[in-house]
Amino acid sequence: MQEKLLIALCHTLRGYLTEPNATRLIQQTFRTLENQLHATYAFIALQNRKTSYLDIQHSFGVQRSALQAFHKRIGSNTIGRIFFKDAFNIIQKSDDSDDYIEMKIEKDYHTCVAIHIGWEGRTFGFMAIYFEHPVEIDLTLKNFFMAMAGACSAALEKEELLRMISELRQFDVDTGIYTHQFFISKLEKEIHSLHTGHKDLALVILDLDNYKQIINLHGSDAVHEVLRLAAEELKRHIKGCDVLGALGIDEFILYMPDTTAAEAEKIIIRYNERLKKLTFTGSDLSAAFSCGITQLRENEDDLDALIQRAQMALYTARKTADRTISVEL
Repeated sequence: MQEKLLIALCHTLRGYLTEPNATRLIQQTFRTLENQLHATYAFIALQNRKTSYLDIQHSFGVQRSALQAFHKRIGSNTIGRIFFKDAFNIIQKSDDSDDYIEMKIEKDYHTCVAIHIGWEGRTFGFMAIYFEHPVEIDLTLKNFFMAMAGACSAALEKEELLRMISELRQFDVDTGIYTHQFFISKLEKEIHSLHTGHKDLALVILDLDNYKQIINLHGSDAVHEVLRLAAEELKRHIKGCDVLGALGIDEFILYMPDTTAAEAEKIIIRYNERLKKLTFTGSDLSAAFSCGITQLRENEDDLDALIQRAQMALYTARKTADRTISVEL
């Protein structure tokens, strides 16, 4: 028995090294518990960071209705002990009725093993494993359960780190706004979503007029700070659904759903007027932007053509004077 459990554990840990997706490793863990120990069903419940409730995120052998009905807070019974006292808990039918009822999700059981799921010294939830028939839990089996829960915790932590890295890659390092690649992917999805019915969408490209002056006199750090602060100011002038990204080293690109080019022009005028009153960095540097604006034509799905019109409008603006806004429909 001990040798079989060790082999099963090794297979699970190998999955941690090869699987970027925590769900697959957790399902492999559940299959091991079912095949090796004849577990009836199992799940992992994680705390929702917005509501503090625990919801089942991964499971096997649990009915959909039971998954949806499970919505618990951290109390003073088994779940509370998992979070604040005991990482490993055994609940049996003969035990305290409150503990038994708290862990019951759809039908009676003989034994439930509940182990904390967490990382970096914090508990985020628990794994619960259910058995219909008596099971003797000695030190070897306890260690096996703890190792399985530890592998699932590590997989969830790894998945969280990969998600955070992916999110960081969406942002331009210098300005804190979306990278051009991520911006384009969002714009493509936005245009695709508009195919069901025509809605307005404005596209704006802004170019920092005094980029060369700032970088020649004050260096790259100063120009990056000006661009970052100018982007923050622009965010204060646009709606929450508007999306701002980087285009070139001195350009912003912005799309504005439910907005015409004329409406976008008014917003950029107010933005440029506000910039006249602001200075940035310790050197009291100013920022001025020329701007090209266009809007999505009816039934248009050519992203390149849309961007090209905004670039042509910007080219016209830059030939005129600083802070010029040009519209190309």
